[in-house]
Amino acid sequence: MSNHHQHGLSRRTLLLGGGAAVAAAGAGAFVMRKKLRNFLDRKTVLPAFSATPPLVPHDPARDRTTLHVARDGGPAANVDTVLGKLGGVGKVVGVDDVVVIKVAAQWWNQGMTNVAAVKRAIEHVLELPGWKGEIVVFENTHFRFPDRAPDDPSRGLTRAWTHPSVRNVDVPGWSSLGDLVPHFAGLGAPVSFYGLVDAGGSALAGDTWFDPGHVHGVYGGDDRGPLTAGEVRDGYHWDFRKVFQLKRSRVGSARTPLSWPRFTSPRSGLVIDLRDGVLRRDGNRLVPTGQKLTFLNMTTGNEHGSTGFTGACKSPMGLLDMSAGALGTHPRAAGYQSVHYFGRTGRPDAHRDPTWRMAGPLAYWNNEVRRADLYLTVCEWVAVMPERGFDGSDDMRHHEASAIKAGHIVAGTDPVAIDAWCVRNLIAPSAGANKAMLALDDPDAKVTRFLRYFRQVAGWGTLDESLVTVA
Repeated sequence: MSNHHQHGLSRRTLLLGGGAAVAAAGAGAFVMRKKLRNFLDRKTVLPAFSATPPLVPHDPARDRTTLHVARDGGPAANVDTVLGKLGGVGKVVGVDDVVVIKVAAQWWNQGMTNVAAVKRAIEHVLELPGWKGEIVVFENTHFRFPDRAPDDPSRGLTRAWTHPSVRNVDVPGWSSLGDLVPHFAGLGAPVSFYGLVDAGGSALAGDTWFDPGHVHGVYGGDDRGPLTAGEVRDGYHWDFRKVFQLKRSRVGSARTPLSWPRFTSPRSGLVIDLRDGVLRRDGNRLVPTGQKLTFLNMTTGNEHGSTGFTGACKSPMGLLDMSAGALGTHPRAAGYQSVHYFGRTGRPDAHRDPTWRMAGPLAYWNNEVRRADLYLTVCEWVAVMPERGFDGSDDMRHHEASAIKAGHIVAGTDPVAIDAWCVRNLIAPSAGANKAMLALDDPDAKVTRFLRYFRQVAGWGTLDESLVTVA
């Protein structure tokens, strides 16, 4: 009996040990296959992935557009001028609409939307005769205050909302975008503010981002994960049925899942889903209210190292979830590229990567989620790399050496036409060290590739100057 028992233990031990060895071997093989695939992905990048996109022919009727331009009146007066040329904000906003206004707030100084311009745009809506709707000003800075509750709408009002700015404020006694909050609260106006927070964490959370003490937020989401079926909380949808992808190498593709936010108006409790519109909570359900959701996009215009220019086309970067792919740390993000990294290849010579390819998932987002009803690109102060560069003490979007007083606002419904006009008339004439990437007449310039690819994927947008009327 004793021998039989001992032999049984030996056989069981052998079986268990063998199983563990097989599992370990399988895991090791999986890791090796993944490493080999990543190696081949980097080594077999297709020339087409970096090739200049074609200029899709324009349709002279469909692609004709009008831009409304104001200059040198100061940001508030420039808002008055462009909206006056448009025929008033009532041409876009109805008296009982829920109006969402997206601003640029990840960076301060010339990196953010001018505060006086945002204030005046809000006032135009409030001054509509018979106005009875509400306004929510929002943005995803991709930073958060970790000490605030997950359902606190101020949790994501970071960076330019709290960091003082010496440029692009232009309201006496004010110093940041955050000064808008107590101002309109004090008036009892139907205006509220919401800071979106990504669903997943980020491998870049420890970076200082020119804020060493993380006083103005920590980069990355809170790992609550994307919204799942039946959930009625605020957060981000990640849609893996609608993935924008492009063949990158012989063995791999760049892939980005569609993402968009859902958030609750702090004032009325109405739920705003940027794709599905205005909803209300009915127990454990969300039901449509029938109200119109009007979307005003107030961005800024700056030179950008990855795309040539950041303005109307790139502005949805502050609406989607940056953690839905690399360098997001949520398990469901594995194997995907976040939009900002869509053109990255992982090769050592990263400066050759077609970072302008992020135009693809941005254009796809516009078509699948929501296009702005009106863009106002506020170029009061803009950022341009000077001829000799500058010290690395601050980001270009903050540094005094890169600040240019442009004094313009450009409004319209075609973000491609707006960006092209701003580059040609405001940014390129002041270009310094990076003037080559801003040359719109060069098909291989970075900004040209970005805008061509955007309109190729979108199926709309105007680059032909002869089809653009400037009012």
